[in-house]
Amino acid sequence: MIRVLFAPLFRVFAAVCLAGLLIVPARADIVINGTRVIYSAKEREVTVQLTNDEKTDPRLVRAWIDSGDVHEPPDHIDVPFTLTPPMFRLDAGRSQALRIMYIPGSDKARSLPKDKESVFWLNVLAVPPKPADAADGNILQFAFRTRIKLFFRSEGLVGRPDGAPAQLTWKLVSSGAEPALEVHNPSAYHISFAKVALRVGGKDIQSDAPPMLSPGSTGRYVLKGLTHTPDATAEVHFSAVDDYGGEQTYAAKLQSD
Repeated sequence: MIRVLFAPLFRVFAAVCLAGLLIVPARADIVINGTRVIYSAKEREVTVQLTNDEKTDPRLVRAWIDSGDVHEPPDHIDVPFTLTPPMFRLDAGRSQALRIMYIPGSDKARSLPKDKESVFWLNVLAVPPKPADAADGNILQFAFRTRIKLFFRSEGLVGRPDGAPAQLTWKLVSSGAEPALEVHNPSAYHISFAKVALRVGGKDIQSDAPPMLSPGSTGRYVLKGLTHTPDATAEVHFSAVDDYGGEQTYAAKLQSD
């Protein structure tokens, strides 16, 4: 999950009262019941539950889906989904269901690949109310925006998502003057890494692993601290995030050229 302070691209939502030195901190109090959304093409709709964890104050919430550009305004985004309600008030301690529906006949839907998973992002922007004592002091107030991945799966994809990490192939290569791990994802699914390391002689050499590897793609990740060529006992130890947000651990042998 990614939380960012939302800059005033959408001024009606990023309520910013600015004047002077006193800053009132804001918290991201809207909780999403998961760290990712999985949408299978056979489903009519998918529901995501939001809860306002704040004890007393309501939140104004706006929700939308984007295709990866974090800066694109919601009104300019073209995705093959509708989301309802797109904007609402959520009182303290209350919940609201977001309904996400796929539009198979849209131009965007027709352009999606049929042989691999597609990824989008669900955005939830929560704006706190104006403090009751705002007139008595100087305030900088921020809206909080949360983004989580939305994976769309066309019907008939080959294999299973929980089997995709085990299909990864790894080999040791050079990246400039430093050794690196090169990994290829032959599956139809995105793989979200939590960590990647090369275990040599019982010691883990960490890599700068990316957050996600797309279907059919290859990544190269530098190993920091590897000072010699490992022998045949070296293994890649990594963890990947499953459909439920949990981390699953794996071990794989290095392939030779």
